[in-house]
Amino acid sequence: MVYLMDGALSLLHLYTEWGIDCAVGDTALDHRLAQLAPMSSPTPPPSFRQTAATPARKSVEPPSVQTGPDIRRPTPALSLPTAPPSLAESIALAQSVSNAATTSDSLRTAIDQFDACSLRTTAMHTLFPQGPHRAPLMIIGEAPDADEDRSGAVFSGLCGDLLNQMLAPIGLARADLLLATALPWRPPGGRPPTDAELRICQPFLTRAIALFEPQYLLLCGRLPARLLMKQHKVLPRRKWVPIPIAGHPADVPALIMRHPLQLRTSPTARKDIWQDLLLVAQTLQENAGNQIVTAGT
Repeated sequence: MVYLMDGALSLLHLYTEWGIDCAVGDTALDHRLAQLAPMSSPTPPPSFRQTAATPARKSVEPPSVQTGPDIRRPTPALSLPTAPPSLAESIALAQSVSNAATTSDSLRTAIDQFDACSLRTTAMHTLFPQGPHRAPLMIIGEAPDADEDRSGAVFSGLCGDLLNQMLAPIGLARADLLLATALPWRPPGGRPPTDAELRICQPFLTRAIALFEPQYLLLCGRLPARLLMKQHKVLPRRKWVPIPIAGHPADVPALIMRHPLQLRTSPTARKDIWQDLLLVAQTLQENAGNQIVTAGT
């Protein structure tokens, strides 16, 4: 009897530690010995039993409590994640959606919804060319920097301020030009883009040029030149180089120059940028004069 009393007290202490503070039945139940069968409802006390004068009521059975897994229900099959597309498939998809875009708005939508490039998942905004169609000059920068990624605006922040300083002396306004970045998304942490990322994003830039139809291209940095010319060697400086653009009826002249951020690096960089800007201003003036003469004749 003493052993039974000690065992009951130990079980009561165990239930208390588990947080059991109320009884759900008239008699105690040792759940360690409980079977998997559903619990039966307790017998109602005599005061609540039906009498002969009381009309019978339809009894409601309480829901059974399932204490174990339902072996009759089949286990659903695990859905395996789909494998990411290969590099060749991503490039082909980028080329396909780019060629399918017939307007700049449809191209913007296609790029923003493109999910076969890992850069899109880490970037805050999708950078798209900003400016008028058939602009006299399209300025293409490097990959988006932190200011551009946060604002979603091309050539914003410090880079935009330096670009304004470059354009003011030659009489060009941002509103009259087409501005773009080489890639639509910023690589994480501003790291250099991989060769695979460049090959995936290249069709977007080429298609944008074909749809906006700028007269001249100003490539600020090596990245846009590498994308459009597909060359790794040193490219000629202070010389317009015709670039074939898929979907464009004729080659587009392009000039390679330093990026606006290099204005702060050295006097040599500022001198190179100024000489390139003089060539840009001279070319645009001559082209505008030729158009006036052609229209007059």
